[in-house]
Amino acid sequence: MSIRPFAVLAPFVMAGALVGAQAPSVLAGADALDAFVEGASQGAAETAATRVGKDVSFDTAWRRLKAGRGYTVERTGRVEMPTADYGARLDNVLEVPAEYVPTRAWPLRVSLHGGVGRPAPGSGDEPARPLVNRIAGGAEFVLHPRAWAQSEWWTWGQVQNIAALVDRVKRRYNIDESRIYLTGISDGGTGVYFLAMRSATLWAACLPLNGHPSVLANPDVGADGQLYAGNLVNCPLRAVNGGRDRLYPAASVAPLIEMFRRGGIPVEFQVYPEAGHDVSWWPVDRAKYEAFLSLHARVAHPARVSWETERVDRYNRFRWVVVTQLGSRPSDTAFEDVNRFVPAPTLSIPLYDRSKPSGRVDATRSGNAIELKTRGIREVSLLLSPDAVDLDKPVVVTVNGRQVHNALVPRNPTTLLKWAARDNDRTMLYAAELRVGVP
Repeated sequence: MSIRPFAVLAPFVMAGALVGAQAPSVLAGADALDAFVEGASQGAAETAATRVGKDVSFDTAWRRLKAGRGYTVERTGRVEMPTADYGARLDNVLEVPAEYVPTRAWPLRVSLHGGVGRPAPGSGDEPARPLVNRIAGGAEFVLHPRAWAQSEWWTWGQVQNIAALVDRVKRRYNIDESRIYLTGISDGGTGVYFLAMRSATLWAACLPLNGHPSVLANPDVGADGQLYAGNLVNCPLRAVNGGRDRLYPAASVAPLIEMFRRGGIPVEFQVYPEAGHDVSWWPVDRAKYEAFLSLHARVAHPARVSWETERVDRYNRFRWVVVTQLGSRPSDTAFEDVNRFVPAPTLSIPLYDRSKPSGRVDATRSGNAIELKTRGIREVSLLLSPDAVDLDKPVVVTVNGRQVHNALVPRNPTTLLKWAARDNDRTMLYAAELRVGVP
């Protein structure tokens, strides 16, 4: 699959980048740290991270990042957030609640639309696009990215687009990082499954509506890279399908839901027997939908993580675990693969075909003790947060039954700022990055 350039067109982002570019010559110490935190551009923050990290103490940087930026009153209602992919102008839209005040953090719903096979969006001169299939919600932000026939939800360009849009929203509005969740309808629901398997760090919960995970198994769809159903364990799932849906009937999704459950994946499956490929069920389902969200705030530093990938340049991280080098080792662990599909007693086929070797890591943290079980991995990076690990005591790491680390890990302000620039997250800050080789 070809990789295309990704360009941000929004004026306020460009302005933020300009401020960041000026910072090295005029700011130092605490002033530079303030500019880093308040900056409107992720790129400028990444550029400044190393320089600022050398000028401030860890404790100063930690307190400032925890406090976050000073949000001000901003525009509410419909906010256009144009980007570009494959040369097309993507007319992404953000809905800001009328009652927004910057003094408290607000939930954000990222909503993926259906019908991604449409032609490229126009030049931007046409009337504002209608937000079709929108389901009403409470007092929350709703981000509507745009996809089209060459920029579907399961492409690398869209993974970048969605991540960049969420970052821009967080830099401008006070968003609750623990309540950012992903939902979508039809093709958008299928896109939810893809992002949950490939890029899940952001999401508190994943809610595919009228989607189907087996669509991604079709080679003609062009899903980027290999898919690992086991990765769904990291994002609580609530799927809704209609019994009379002519495209994706609930009966065809049910065997896959059962496969997920047998693999230990947390999934709630709601079927409306009389519903078609529509959201006629929403008035009945809304209370259940919102109750599910209330029970699933994101855990920034989960005690258990499982992640599988075939590459280390992308799709190689879930929160505090980063796969940095692939390759088999004599100590490899044998894992049971969730990627099995048993639609009938006499037939057993894999859901997702894979041609490249992959690596998997299962990490468990208990206090300062971290246990890793790996297969097909030579090295991982563990991102250590003082919110989860006591860095005044030794960190003990065991890999495939062998202890590989038992020592203090120093706090590093440059590491703290490096990951803060990437994540832009007050609740997910890392004081150290510990590289661990697999014996």
